[in-house]
Amino acid sequence: MNVIRLTILIFSFLFLFGCGNKIKNEKFDSEKWKTGTQIDKGNMSTDLVKSNILIGKNKPEIIALLGEPKDSSDTNFHYLVDFGYMTPFHLDVVFDIKNLKVNKVDLSD
Repeated sequence: MNVIRLTILIFSFLFLFGCGNKIKNEKFDSEKWKTGTQIDKGNMSTDLVKSNILIGKNKPEIIALLGEPKDSSDTNFHYLVDFGYMTPFHLDVVFDIKNLKVNKVDLSD
């Protein structure tokens, strides 16, 4: 009985992790971002965070690069991205309250 359970567990593990999308770390491309899927955006998100491309830009510049956010506030833009996992992530673009320029870009779930 334990052998059957172990076999089922192994196949379940392989199925769950073998069928998901593989993360591709791609360089950010504004046009591809604006026209791409959430997975395309997920593949470019790491580059957006690590490269600091967005730091120091204002809201109109961010919208020109990324398009309209999924959700926003006075100091945050949120873009939905997908790494092929169960839960989508958000690319969070945070604006300094004084000068309304980006001072932080982060990924959150």
